[in-house]
Amino acid sequence: MKEALRIDVVGKDVIDKVSEVLKELNDKKERVQELMGDEEFMSYIESEFVKAGEEAVKKVILTTALLLKHEVVRYRFINDELIEERDLFNEIAREYREIGDYRNYLIDSGWALRVKAIKDSLVGEKLVDGFRQLYEETFNEEHFKLTARYLSIASARLSNYLVSLALTGNYEKINELLEEHLWVLNADKQVSVLTRLTLNALLSPRGGLSSDLEGKLSVNPKELINAFGSHMYREFLPALGVAFGMTRPDDGYEECMLIEDSTERRDCRGAVLIAADDSDAVGRLRGRLINGFHKRILERSGWLRKLGFDTNKLISEFEKLVYGLDGKSLVQLIAPSNPMAQLALMLRALINGNKELAKALALYGGTYTYSSKLLRRLFLEVYKECCDLESEEFRLALARLLFLLV
Repeated sequence: MKEALRIDVVGKDVIDKVSEVLKELNDKKERVQELMGDEEFMSYIESEFVKAGEEAVKKVILTTALLLKHEVVRYRFINDELIEERDLFNEIAREYREIGDYRNYLIDSGWALRVKAIKDSLVGEKLVDGFRQLYEETFNEEHFKLTARYLSIASARLSNYLVSLALTGNYEKINELLEEHLWVLNADKQVSVLTRLTLNALLSPRGGLSSDLEGKLSVNPKELINAFGSHMYREFLPALGVAFGMTRPDDGYEECMLIEDSTERRDCRGAVLIAADDSDAVGRLRGRLINGFHKRILERSGWLRKLGFDTNKLISEFEKLVYGLDGKSLVQLIAPSNPMAQLALMLRALINGNKELAKALALYGGTYTYSSKLLRRLFLEVYKECCDLESEEFRLALARLLFLLV
């Protein structure tokens, strides 16, 4: 339906259509015998199930309905309509468990907990207990499967538990879990990199980070780019390598020459110059960034005022940050095309003590073209509280952003 309507973001029209489809699916649950007489429909059932009987038909209908319900609830949640999403996710999770779909049960149970964590209704040991219980269910020997899909889910649930433990400073349990399950966390390289960066940022300032644990949590630039290179603008990847000290400017320039698109090739060469701190190239980028930011602020001024932000102050702050960043930092500001990559670069900046870049990335993320209002708001909360890693509010703001994305 999204493709037919030619829209990039699920809108009200699609939500209304989903409601119609859900009503029709509910009606079909009462007409299973009639459906079993439809040859085309049954051929589909037979392709999915070994035994295409009445129970299989009911399961297909219910699974389809649950998938649609999940997407509607998730849409409301990411658009910051934080009303009853936790209970709705729990309701969907229970229904998945009733039909034996344990993987989707874990996904929606995870969403329910993450909603509570983001809404501030679950903090401290209660937060830890919630994610511990879900971790234990995920790693239950009866259900644990060595499949790519299950390991990806397990990686995310382990991540949530580890970050909740980091907020309470439980180094011992974190080290124990990483000793036993680091291979599971690494099953999803993006989740692994984001989680280890978050743990590093949350734990290092509090002290007590043993050399062994520090080694497990370290993320080198090559690993970060391998994980998130597909979520960076490709024309900026050579410059990012230069900024991280992985490649020389001349080598980055040679990489740019391999790009077929002439506009991207030109932008790539310009970005390499910026990463090499060419004063003219850096000056031009600063001007473009400030003009683009000003335009986005005006487009979102009403929404920003509702959140309590002064748009003029935001513009002034961004200008100050941009003029304080060198070329290597500016390249990192423009490189990410995805919020997970943006968070990864922001966490790396914090760990390396580059608070100005971290703050700029958070502010940029809060006014970016991301469709999710909740995502933008959480980036702005990080910006607002930035950047004392000893501050409980800042630590919670970082964790909430991680919980939304993982």
